[in-house]
Amino acid sequence: MTHIAVLTNDDQLLELLRGSGQKIAQIDAVDFANYSRATEAPAAVVIDVRGNHPQLPPGVPEFRRAHSQSAIVVVVSKLDPQFMLGAMRAGVNECLPEPLTREMIDEALRSVVVGNQPEPAGQVLAFVGAKGGVGTSTLAVNTAAALHKQTKSLALMIDLHLVHGDAALFFGSDPRFSVVDAIENVHRVDESFFSGLVEKTRSGVHVLGSSSRPIHGAMDPQRTRSLLDFAKHKYPFTVLDVPRSDFAMLDALDPVTSIVVITSQEVSALRSATHTAETLRQRYGAARVRVVLNRFDKNAAVATSDIERVLGEPLKHQIPSDYRVAVEAVNTGIPLVLGDSKLAKVVRALANDLAGIAKDPDNQPAPGGVLSRLAWRRI
Repeated sequence: MTHIAVLTNDDQLLELLRGSGQKIAQIDAVDFANYSRATEAPAAVVIDVRGNHPQLPPGVPEFRRAHSQSAIVVVVSKLDPQFMLGAMRAGVNECLPEPLTREMIDEALRSVVVGNQPEPAGQVLAFVGAKGGVGTSTLAVNTAAALHKQTKSLALMIDLHLVHGDAALFFGSDPRFSVVDAIENVHRVDESFFSGLVEKTRSGVHVLGSSSRPIHGAMDPQRTRSLLDFAKHKYPFTVLDVPRSDFAMLDALDPVTSIVVITSQEVSALRSATHTAETLRQRYGAARVRVVLNRFDKNAAVATSDIERVLGEPLKHQIPSDYRVAVEAVNTGIPLVLGDSKLAKVVRALANDLAGIAKDPDNQPAPGGVLSRLAWRRI
């Protein structure tokens, strides 16, 4: 039976915790401080800080350094972003707000103490623009939304533009925390910590957005790799919006399943796409890199055959240009793939192909017709 120490004077909280089936021991501030000097510690410590101005006991950082395997759960009156960020930086794994229920307590303890069997690794799709303004963020965001819509599975969107990224904006979301918070604290990222960082959007996609505070210097690629590897084992689908000019990010894509270089029909974009794709192929292998043509115009001066000759490969996906639909989606914060436009169907088909899942049912022939019977006969 797991040992859980509880720093509280609330008998109701103690009863809720005992209802979880774990071995509970009530402690005071002195007992908690002594854990930092002890060789053994409980599997978890639950700290009650409810009140108008919650404060952690002064010994939390020391306890975390002494016992990295023990979980710290804090009970609060309400979720305050500033307090939560400080608590996470001090080593807290989970914040539980009122009203408390037995189900909430059970889930939290199961998550941070008992743990779950590791899930099979999911897919990670990275989108890199050949240059600015080719619609990389739009395709990345809508791929994440399409995969969630098509499969009903969890999908995570990570904006690897450390500052001034637009992924969260495209979802109509204003996250409390950012990808910078995750990378800076990646050494202690676990499921409950990560769940507190991501934002759940209206479309159902989880977002780890860009930061609003300035960042000085590049992030360590190993930290980014660790974050992506964690996401890969938590989410069936993770989509990345990767800045082409950030070499630290481009050097951190080892956990990625597929890298998609986005280009347009502009000569400068095509030249950059060729160079970017070749560089990424040398680093990660040719099988993981592909080029997608966005905002395709069949009447443009640069024809598809010319583009394929420059790229040295056939173009499997050509995303049509539809400025009105794309802008309306951004302005409303609703991904365009949730609509029924031609552009939505093409982007859903791209998402399905990248993830290797069944084709978009919207593009399938209606059952019962002649074409349907012939298709089934061929199968």
